[in-house]
Amino acid sequence: MMFAIVKDGSITATGNIKQLFPNTSFAGGAANADFKTAEGVMDIVQGEQKDQKYYFVTQGNIELVDGVPTQQYTNTAKRLADETIDGVLHQGLKSVVTEEVKVTANKLLSNTDWMVIRKAERDVAIPSATATYRAAVITECARLESAIAGAGDVDALATVM
Repeated sequence: MMFAIVKDGSITATGNIKQLFPNTSFAGGAANADFKTAEGVMDIVQGEQKDQKYYFVTQGNIELVDGVPTQQYTNTAKRLADETIDGVLHQGLKSVVTEEVKVTANKLLSNTDWMVIRKAERDVAIPSATATYRAAVITECARLESAIAGAGDVDALATVM
């Protein structure tokens, strides 16, 4: 657990209790609430960290936010569209996520592919429940692909998924 010492509206030190008070022993090994209050010791809370699938998240400074020591993070959106740099194609999030959707749909359909092949080769009917299931998977895949293509920014893409 990380703590900050807050004096006169600013953070003077951060660390765990043993680092902040190396020459102090505490009953039960932990500082009590009265000691923490008297010394201005506060828990450090975590600031916003967006989903690392869609953002590069880097740790920043610990700052007071509304009087609370808060670990800050910088959330930088990853590239949405494909981009070629020096002749090398770098896939954007839309391509990556579209491929994930297709792979998932293919996995869901693969267990019943044999029924489709059987129908094509020997004209054996596909059970209606299976046909309905396959149609639903294909429809959802198409819906997601369309929504991904239409996402105007990373937050919109994350909402789709």
